[in-house]
Amino acid sequence: MSELTASAMAGNGPQRQFIFTVTAGRSGQASLTNLLRQHVPGCYPAFEEPSINRRLPGFLGNYERRFRRRFVETHELLGRGRVLSAFDQGDDVYLEKIARRRIRLAERILARHNAHIYIDVSKYFARGLHRGFARILPSFSLIRLVRDPLLNMRSFLNRGKNFRLDNNLPDQASNILRLDSADFAPGEFYLWAWCEMYLRFDQIVEAHNVTRSVEIRTDHLHDSERINVAFDQLGLTHSPVIARPPANTNISQGHGMTAVARQDIDLFERFTARLSADMTRRIAYFSDYDPARLHA
Repeated sequence: MSELTASAMAGNGPQRQFIFTVTAGRSGQASLTNLLRQHVPGCYPAFEEPSINRRLPGFLGNYERRFRRRFVETHELLGRGRVLSAFDQGDDVYLEKIARRRIRLAERILARHNAHIYIDVSKYFARGLHRGFARILPSFSLIRLVRDPLLNMRSFLNRGKNFRLDNNLPDQASNILRLDSADFAPGEFYLWAWCEMYLRFDQIVEAHNVTRSVEIRTDHLHDSERINVAFDQLGLTHSPVIARPPANTNISQGHGMTAVARQDIDLFERFTARLSADMTRRIAYFSDYDPARLHA
């Protein structure tokens, strides 16, 4: 174990722990962060960090954000940009380099907050950074944060985001679920990303030294009993969880409500017809998932 990694795991007090989320995104990360912050002492829940807190007003703030994403709190530290291409190319040396920078950042944050548990609540970990962290951390824990795939797809489409900013393409050999996406509808890219993250969670648990893992569904984030059990399974000391309905950040940020229409269900059926029987079987969520019934 390197000096850096030993320091990150031991610290000067209680043993440091690292917990990461594997998620497609738009799955309740803000709500989970709030629950961790309120009920788990000694933890620092990092919500898609490094974040950018702009200091300049108006349009100047937009320039500041772009500058800082390029040179300060970079796309690479977040888990975008060259991290995605390095993952596609199998460049684990580069992924380890970025992971080490993230560990150093986490160490400073933990020291500043007198905390010993770093919980990375982010959709970026499993987009490539996981390969770097697995090379330097002797162990870590995982949360699979998963939302109804159609609600997840519709939430992304409502925001009009650039899929390629946060994802590689389904055709890449680095993926578990490799599909020709030449004739994909926009929603199918997000259904693919949902499936790929689901499969990557299982792969990470199987391939690396994951000490504890748990699945939390977005619609369970308001269920106190389920969250108490999930925190117990992660070995977290916590106060009794009093959960509230998950925050809808689409609405708070001026986007439309997340509602599934008949054409979304048709698209889901078209997409899942592309999957082999083996891939469908490996996605356990689909075993009892009936979108026509759920979204009638």
